Amino acid sequence: MDLTVVIPSVGLRALLRTCLAQLDVALRSLEGLAAIAVVVDNGSTPPYGSGELGGGFEHVRFDVPRSFSVACNAGASCRPASRFLFLNNDVLLLPEALREMMEQLDRAGPGVCGTRLVLPDDTIQHCGVRFDAGPRGPFHIHHGRPSAIVPRHHAPFQAVTGAAMLIDGALFKTLGGFDPMYPFGYEDVDLCLRARQLGAPVFCAQSHDTLHLESTSSRDPNRHSASRKLFFERWGGRYTVDGDREG
Repeated sequence: MDLTVVIPSVGLRALLRTCLAQLDVALRSLEGLAAIAVVVDNGSTPPYGSGELGGGFEHVRFDVPRSFSVACNAGASCRPASRFLFLNNDVLLLPEALREMMEQLDRAGPGVCGTRLVLPDDTIQHCGVRFDAGPRGPFHIHHGRPSAIVPRHHAPFQAVTGAAMLIDGALFKTLGGFDPMYPFGYEDVDLCLRARQLGAPVFCAQSHDTLHLESTSSRDPNRHSASRKLFFERWGGRYTVDGDREG
């Protein structure tokens, strides 16, 4: 099995080094896995220098920042693989979480698998996405609740976050990757819904809590507005309503 890990990143050198170091530990824990990380320098000023982030990965550079979708697709094109792991630079992936994600796809077949993510205060950032009938649409269930009291259900979902998303390589190619029309946000939900249209399963590994320093790169409260508008234009009324309950 071969795996390409794609990490879009802008600046935040110390954080990226920590992300890569933790990823290296996770990858080394899996025997028989041929893995390579691809860092997509998405317009950092100054650019990432040779050797400053360590070694053992490949490097793609955009001089002008592009969307998350474009950055991820470029990284995947750089190193085609049996599976892709898309990882935010502010996610410190646990080895046990990566192993569980891989095992989920081994059992379920070609599909998509996310993982349970917690904030620094040990509350839930992501443990699956549900869909409300109202204007909220897709939402992270249990967001902000203490992880210790949130059940670890291993049920399928309609979508998971792209902050730490494992996907079958052939499926990703069939889907044409992330839709580059999304400026920022909702491209992960769009990808999952398109995967489900093809009959591919979507899961979230729940047994382990991986730290996510959510939205370290951007604190703009309106950063999702354009993508949200596009998402509802395309998917409004076309997804299954899970209900507005949180659990």
